[in-house]
Amino acid sequence: MFHSSFPPFLTIALTGTPGTGKTQVAKLLEAEGYQVLHLTEFICSCKIPVERDDERDCNIVDMDSLEESFFEYQKEKRHDFENKIQNMSLSDDEFIQHTKQPKNLPVLLVESHLAHCLCDLAVVLRSHPAVLKERLDGRGYSEKKVQENVLSEAIDIILCDCFDYCRRVYEIDNSSQKISDTVSCVKELIHALYEDEFLKFRSFVSQMNEKNKCKCKSKKQNISDSNPAQPVVSSGFAAKSRQDVKNISGQDLEDIPLAELAGTISVIEEEGVVVYEGDYDDALDETHPVLMKYIPGKNDWSGLVD
Repeated sequence: MFHSSFPPFLTIALTGTPGTGKTQVAKLLEAEGYQVLHLTEFICSCKIPVERDDERDCNIVDMDSLEESFFEYQKEKRHDFENKIQNMSLSDDEFIQHTKQPKNLPVLLVESHLAHCLCDLAVVLRSHPAVLKERLDGRGYSEKKVQENVLSEAIDIILCDCFDYCRRVYEIDNSSQKISDTVSCVKELIHALYEDEFLKFRSFVSQMNEKNKCKCKSKKQNISDSNPAQPVVSSGFAAKSRQDVKNISGQDLEDIPLAELAGTISVIEEEGVVVYEGDYDDALDETHPVLMKYIPGKNDWSGLVD
């Protein structure tokens, strides 16, 4: 879910086929101060139901239970962030500079080959199938399990899944990289992604609120100067300027996904909800020079499949 408060708190999946280095990279990032959730540990600690598939030599997770627990955890982390910044008074440039420190970056990195099923942003670690096979053989996996994962990597199973679940997807090929180089790439990517989301969301918020003013004016609503129209999405985060996300009935809209707000084409007057024409995703054409380095599609290993 893309939360509609500002500044955004992002949840980014660090995903990929088993053996591509997700856990090792995530632990090194965590040691530097980044917020990391290891999904396998989370599943155990929350006692999420798991069934064993002996034929495939893997565990099957109850995704409904996992989603419920994860979204509650995500909400808590977001509220922690909002409480942390509520007394700050920073310009946009100052806030972006503030997030350069790992501990200040409003990003929860979720590490698992299932993480993209829970997030709307994804970083996919990739490895050449031959390299992956060598790594998985070293883990002592059965031949069948190794073949299944190598085939999955060759035909882009995880990457394709990400496009089904996530609105922005990037990939890092670490086939010939040192683990430290992969960590550096992930850091560069998530900082650039946060800055890009921040600026585009700020612009989008301004456009939405401008449309709100125009709609209110055109309808000649009787709103007194002492009770001006509320913006649908908060556009400030300093203590003196932060406003709750409200609809015209004064109800709290903070838990409505932004895509739901932006993608609806009419004003639902009977429910008192103001929504707008257009689509937030339209504003996400890739232009950031760092993010362009990690656009998927550079690796085609399908020819290796017999």
